[in-house]
Order: sequence, then C-alpha cells, then structure tokens
Amino acid sequence: MTEHHYLSMSKAIAYVGDAQSAHQLLGTLNSSLISDDAKIASAIELGQFDVLQKIWHQLKGFAPVFCQDSLVEEIAHTELLCKQIQLHDERAAALLASANLRSNLKALQAEAAAQILAAGATTTPPKPLGREPT
Repeated sequence: MTEHHYLSMSKAIAYVGDAQSAHQLLGTLNSSLISDDAKIASAIELGQFDVLQKIWHQLKGFAPVFCQDSLVEEIAHTELLCKQIQLHDERAAALLASANLRSNLKALQAEAAAQILAAGATTTPPKPLGREPT
C-alpha cells in the first residue's frame, strides 16, 4: 500500500476500533471533503472568514481520527488565523493559509478516494442470491 501524506488509516482504526467501521467513516470523510471544496473556494474568493472558520472548526473535530498530526495542526492554526482578522496582514495570512489548507485537503480527499478503491479491490464480492450450485 502507498504511504499517505495526510491520511492515517492506522489512527482511524485505533480510534474507531476496527477496519470495517473506519472504512465506512472514510466514505463519509471523502464525501464531506468533496462537498466542502466548493464552499471553501467561494469563501476564500469572497474573504468570508466566518464561513472559513466554521468549516475549519468542523474539520478540526474529526481530523484527529483520520489525519496525520501535521494536517491536524495546520487545520487548527488556519482556524485560529481566520478568527483573528483585524489588520490587512492578518487577512492576507488567513487567506493564504486557507488556500494552502484547501490544497492539502484536496490531496487528503485523493488519498481517501484511493484508499476506498484499494479496499474495494481487496474485498471479496458478495455471493449472488438464489440457489446454491449442486
């Protein structure tokens, strides 16, 4: 299996308790990252720091389950930057950090999608319903 830069399935399995449950939650993570990307892009473009801070706060809640520690720290730091906007330099720093985090979240989503595909390829397909061969 390929080493991930942002995704940590070992953390997820340890947190959730088993691989099957972790992979089920991984699907939710993948869907959330896909749907949040457009919101993040729009909020960055419009400078909506309240929207960004809310998204980063939500991500910060589940990131320790699935993410490498460095990404968890980046999420927390970016959320903090989006909370403390008073000067022009702080605004620019929060926008840059948000854009960088968005890029890293896209990479996380790609890793999650690859993990989902890999897990699907190694799963035994269900047996068809009906009569058993005699």
